[in-house]
Amino acid sequence: AGGLGAFFIESGMSVAGVILPPQGYLKKAYAAVRKAGGVTVADEVQVGFGRFGSSFWGFEQQDVVPDIVTMGKPFGNGMPLAAVVTTNDIAASFDNGLEYF
Repeated sequence: AGGLGAFFIESGMSVAGVILPPQGYLKKAYAAVRKAGGVTVADEVQVGFGRFGSSFWGFEQQDVVPDIVTMGKPFGNGMPLAAVVTTNDIAASFDNGLEYF
């Protein structure tokens, strides 16, 4: 109905080198998205799995927990694997009789 569906963001923009969002940015953005009824999605394909050094996930540096996390590349250790992890509530919303999920 014209509302916000989701906010997708790479936790550190990595295509042109790792460009980190300002501290507190994701916390404010996530709060605004959730207030508007949307879900937050952290794209950790390039920056996850410890690539930021002190944090296993890039979003941890911003002290946030996304509703959905996408991951790939190092997840498969050279094999073309990827995964999506989400909250119990979002996962349960797919329990509609279809056996795909």
